[in-house]
Amino acid sequence: MGLGGEIVLFIMAVLLIYTVWSERRLMKKFQTDSSPFAKMPKVPVTLAPAPKEMTEQLTPPWQKTYGNQLQEQGYQLIGDYSYASLIFFWARVFIAPDKKSTLLFVNWVEGKEGGKIVIPNLEIYSFSSDSFLLTACAQDGAAKLLTGAKRPTEEQFSLHLKAVYAEVAAKPIVEEHQRRVGEWEAKGIKVRELTPANVLHSLSKVFS
Repeated sequence: MGLGGEIVLFIMAVLLIYTVWSERRLMKKFQTDSSPFAKMPKVPVTLAPAPKEMTEQLTPPWQKTYGNQLQEQGYQLIGDYSYASLIFFWARVFIAPDKKSTLLFVNWVEGKEGGKIVIPNLEIYSFSSDSFLLTACAQDGAAKLLTGAKRPTEEQFSLHLKAVYAEVAAKPIVEEHQRRVGEWEAKGIKVRELTPANVLHSLSKVFS
């Protein structure tokens, strides 16, 4: 084999190595992008304590009553939180007694001074190492903000488009989420244990 043949073999070997490297790189990228968290912001949304003057004035009475009932049932109240730079949203955050889920009263504030109204969501989240479950009850306006451009998959997200206004409306949502967590665990998925120290960080991954 002459010099020309050796050059051809060398070029073919380089092309083969490049092709294998490229395929591995693309496969790795595909596997990364298939993660539910892959397209979420690399820098988590910061949740900060919500202004007390807002939560004290605008928290619906049923949330105060139901929140007290939840604490009597063993739920741990973490506090009221909002986006650090925004005041049109806040969430009252609880951790369930089994520490497998976090329940949120999420309130969206619409209108201006003197004409503000609160549109409430009830949202319940559970997390694994690479995914999450969300069961929610929301009215139309708040649901658009809840789902947004990064709408979770049907497996992750169960949404009920109706108002939640009392325990009678919230209890079925809590029971549904517990059932979904049980189905998740039956597949061998380990549910992350939530604590006051990690629950906000977990929520920040799905808030955007």
